[in-house]
Amino acid sequence: MILHLSCKEDNKTSSDSSTSQQRIIQTNFKSFIDISWNEKNVDTLTHVLAKNYFCNHNGIRVAGDRNEMQAFMKTYFIGFPDARFATDATVIKNKQLFTHWTFKGTNTGAFRQMPATGKKIKITGYATVYFNGDGEIVQEDIYFNELEFLQQLGYTLIPPILK
Repeated sequence: MILHLSCKEDNKTSSDSSTSQQRIIQTNFKSFIDISWNEKNVDTLTHVLAKNYFCNHNGIRVAGDRNEMQAFMKTYFIGFPDARFATDATVIKNKQLFTHWTFKGTNTGAFRQMPATGKKIKITGYATVYFNGDGEIVQEDIYFNELEFLQQLGYTLIPPILK
């Protein structure tokens, strides 16, 4: 009987620790989306991103540290001053967060060396976000349809000339 109670206590402590870590992850991710992105406050990145942070979009590295992420985010803030991110679904498993997101905005400023188009866009995508033991974001792997993004901005593909 004593052994059974002792094991039960250990499981509860482990479960409480896991729940606490999930709360920290949830809070930091919410701050990252709501404050860093939606309120356009890149100063908060020092609190939510680990020193060794990096971000990939569709398998391509777009930021290799906090400073590069600040610069990357600012290109979106200039190109889409009314930009908003929303997370439609989020699941946390261990130190990973999986989310389906929606990005909306109007392209009224220069973006990635392209002039403003004045077009409204709405893009959805998925992300896997990795956290360290302190609940800081270490890595983001983000996937979305970049062709759809560019088409919503008004860009088109020109078919190749075949001989």
